Amino acid sequence: MIEPVKRSNVGDLIVNQIKRLILEGKLKPGDRLLPERELMDMFQVGRTSLREGLKVLESQGLLERSQKGTFISKNYHQFLSDSLMYQIVFADTELEDLFEARRIIEKELVYLAALRASNEDLVTIAKTIEGMEKAIEAHDQKEYVMMDMLFHESIAKASKNLVMCDLYNSIKNLVFQAVKKAGIMNESLVFHKKIYEAIKQRQADIASQMMLEHMQSVYTYLKDCE
Repeated sequence: MIEPVKRSNVGDLIVNQIKRLILEGKLKPGDRLLPERELMDMFQVGRTSLREGLKVLESQGLLERSQKGTFISKNYHQFLSDSLMYQIVFADTELEDLFEARRIIEKELVYLAALRASNEDLVTIAKTIEGMEKAIEAHDQKEYVMMDMLFHESIAKASKNLVMCDLYNSIKNLVFQAVKKAGIMNESLVFHKKIYEAIKQRQADIASQMMLEHMQSVYTYLKDCE
């Protein structure tokens, strides 16, 4: 499973090999890595190089360490979403590209949520709407945006599709940066209520269409503000 590595870029090669083993399914979430001595012998590297590689994987969220040893993280979704988020940032993504992706992703998320949302999911979504209403009453734009983001996150979770959730999580912080200065609280709340009602009534097509109209409304407002 593990091959000896060359002396150049030793840490990177260790990182890449372990990532490859995870992708191939030879290392799975919750699996414990072999002890350091055995890994050193298999990689044919020193303790310092091995620890550097493991530290990189830990910082990326792929490894977790405890007194019982080093394990493949079960919380790998954060790694996936963060990786894509930084790729988007470094690509200097345009607002139009971001919202095109958002429309595609959230259209499907809300469709699935309308089919799969549990009663607990519906309660959570409803609470975010209540939070937005209170924020409007208090003229609190910052709190409104936070509840707005929670509304969309709750729908993503209600979809029960982990891959789609990862895709949404990869862009949600970028979306937050784009909309946090927007002053369209009342108009957005109207859309949110319609979307929630469609989800509650299991009207997937209507929920999806409402989400598309909501996304277009926000995008148009932001473009006009540029």
